[in-house]
Amino acid sequence: MKTLYLVVFALLAPLSVQAKQLWQIQAEQGVFASPLAHQDKLYLANGNTLWALDRQGKTLWQQSLSAQARSTPAITNQTLLVHTEQGLQAFNLHGLPLWQHKSSDGPRRVNGESWGWGQGNVIDPWSWYRSSVTLSNGIAYYGSQTGTYAVRVSDGQRLWQQYTGTTHTQPAVSQDVVVVGSWNNHLYGLNAQNGAILWQLESPLPQGELGGWDGWQGFNLNPVISGDYVYVGSRSTWFFKLGLKDGREAWSTKHASSWIGSAAIVHKDHVYYGLSDGLALIGQHRQSGNIEHLVRAPHLIFATPVLVGEQLYFATLSGELFSYQPSSRELTKRYQTQSSQTHYQKHVQQGGGPNYQPLDPSLSVHQASIKQVTEMLEDMDSIVSLSSANGVLYLGLAGGRLLAWQP
Repeated sequence: MKTLYLVVFALLAPLSVQAKQLWQIQAEQGVFASPLAHQDKLYLANGNTLWALDRQGKTLWQQSLSAQARSTPAITNQTLLVHTEQGLQAFNLHGLPLWQHKSSDGPRRVNGESWGWGQGNVIDPWSWYRSSVTLSNGIAYYGSQTGTYAVRVSDGQRLWQQYTGTTHTQPAVSQDVVVVGSWNNHLYGLNAQNGAILWQLESPLPQGELGGWDGWQGFNLNPVISGDYVYVGSRSTWFFKLGLKDGREAWSTKHASSWIGSAAIVHKDHVYYGLSDGLALIGQHRQSGNIEHLVRAPHLIFATPVLVGEQLYFATLSGELFSYQPSSRELTKRYQTQSSQTHYQKHVQQGGGPNYQPLDPSLSVHQASIKQVTEMLEDMDSIVSLSSANGVLYLGLAGGRLLAWQP
C-alpha cells in the first residue's frame, strides 16, 4: 500500500472565468455521457435520441432509440453503435437501423436500510453513468445490469456473456484481456475470446464507524489500461494499480472517507483522477504510487479529467472548469456556468464542498434525497462529463446542455 509521501499544492494563478464558448445545444437530459468525435462529425446519445452534429453544433440528423441511453457511441467500419437500456443498437452513419442485440440495463439499486431510507432496494441517486461500448477486432464489448457482453459488430451476434453483476463501467481491452468493474465491489479480468474470468479483485471496505454502509461498495469507474497495467478507483476509497494479465496489485492508495470520484487519465509518468468528498485532483507517480500532485478543488469531481496539449482540465459539480499545468503547478479557473454563479453560495460551503439543503419533509427520505441531489445538480448546472477532440473541449452539463468550449 502506498500512502501520501509528498503533497504539493497548486499555485493559484489569476482566475479567468471568461467563457470561450463556441456553441451549445440543448439535449433531453443531463449529458452524463460525452459525444463521440469522428472525422468531421459529433455523435451524441442522450435520452431516447441519437444526434449527429457537425463541428459547429448544427444538427445533421436525429434518430430515435429503442430505450434511454447514457453512453458514448462508438464507430467501426461505417457502423455506429449505441448502448441503451434495452441493449446494443447498430446504425449506419446516416442513422438507419441495422440490428439490435438485446440486454437489460438501468439505474443501480441499493439497500435502503443501509442508506437510512427504509426497507427494500431503491435507486442510488449518485449512480448516473452507464457502460459505453469498447471496440476491438470487430467485437463490441459492453456492460449492463446482467453482466458483460461481447457482440460481433458485423451482424449483432452474441459471442459470449459473463455474469459480472451490475456492470456500468466501459470495458478496457488490451492484450486479449477485458477489464470491467462491477457494483458488486469486484474488478474482473476476462478472456476477450470467450469471457472466462482470468482474475478478480475485491476491494477492501472502510471499517469501524464508517463500516457497514453499502455506499462504499462498487467499482463504478472506467478502468484504464496503460502498457501491462490497469489503473482504477472505486467507491471503497481505494485507487489501484494492477497487473493486466493477473490482477496482481502493484500498489494501492486509500483516501480517507472519500469515494474516488472520477475515472483516471494517464499522462507521462503520472496517473490523475478526481476525488468526491476529498475535494481534489490527485496525481500519482505511475511507478512508485507516490502522490506528487494534490490540487484542491471547491467541489466534487465526477467528470474524467482530459488533456489538451500539456494542460490538464478538470471540472466540478459546482459548475466550474479548471486547467492545471503539472510542470509549473499552476491552477487556473477557466469557466463557470451562469447557474453556478447565481446559486454558488446556496450549494457550496465557504471552505469548499457541498452545502446540502435540508430534506423535504413532505417526501419519503429516499425521495427527498433524490430531490436534494437533483436540485444541487440543476441549480449549479453541474459539469458531469468532459471530453476533448481536435483542441475543443466538450462540457456535458446536468441541465442537458452540451457546450463546445475553446481552450
